[in-house]
Amino acid sequence: MNPTDHNYAIKHPACKKPLLSLSSLLVLIMLVFARFPMHGANVRLHCADDSIKINRILEATASHGGSFGDRCVFVAKQLTGIPFGESADNDSIGTLMVNLHSMDRLGFINTVMAIAEASTRKLSRFEEFANYIERYSRKKGIDDGFASQFFYGADWIVDNIYRGNLKEMTEYLTGGGFKTKTLDYVSHHPENYPALKDSLVMEKVKMMEMGYRSHRIPHLKKQSISNKSLHELLESGDIIMMLSNEIDYDIEDIGFVEMRDGMPYFIHVSLENGVVEEQHNLPRHFKLENQNFYGYRWLRPTD
Repeated sequence: MNPTDHNYAIKHPACKKPLLSLSSLLVLIMLVFARFPMHGANVRLHCADDSIKINRILEATASHGGSFGDRCVFVAKQLTGIPFGESADNDSIGTLMVNLHSMDRLGFINTVMAIAEASTRKLSRFEEFANYIERYSRKKGIDDGFASQFFYGADWIVDNIYRGNLKEMTEYLTGGGFKTKTLDYVSHHPENYPALKDSLVMEKVKMMEMGYRSHRIPHLKKQSISNKSLHELLESGDIIMMLSNEIDYDIEDIGFVEMRDGMPYFIHVSLENGVVEEQHNLPRHFKLENQNFYGYRWLRPTD
């Protein structure tokens, strides 16, 4: 089912089947929007159930409290079971969509941080979440269509560090290095992105990619994830980005760390199982995925 279909929220099997007529359902959705208004005219909602679920998680997170990292871990656990899916922002419209029925990797990270941040605000409700999801998932924090989203981990990191949303921790360990890549997967695969049929959108994407030609990507060696010295520095809520072996792309996987008895565990989006808490620890996870990535970046969200 194409998520750009105007009747997607009604037809999608993951949404509740309507017991009312179409006109009554539309009235109900309008009431939900009135109670939980969206931030900005360009933010789309997959279906009304999502705003209700987000508000429920916001309330639970506000009661949970804790540091920003603790709240990120708590929120991530509330999203377990959501299946993996390509970003709905990759459709021909390209504006930000809130969707808890499927998630891509960066979408998961941004959604978790947005809920964790919004939960501490005086008006801890959907409109605050919508504000923060735009802040984390769009260049300069502003939704400006398809080309304003983040396709590459490096772009997402650079922009969010500049705006004070992230801190690069990779440099805190010695023995790492840099790998030079040209990140241009998107413009070389226009068949995967309907929005790129618009020549102006394609030009914007190419302009963005120009900044990532021969880009030096810092990384830590895979073996270092087993070091006790690293475990002593890691905090719950830290982000680990495993770096892809592909020549023109950089994200193999990304997720949140949860520290349990001094050992890091991983909460991420699995292709097979969706959002999942890995039962084995992060060093073990790295060994199982060893052939799929060459190193990793360590990041810390800031509130």
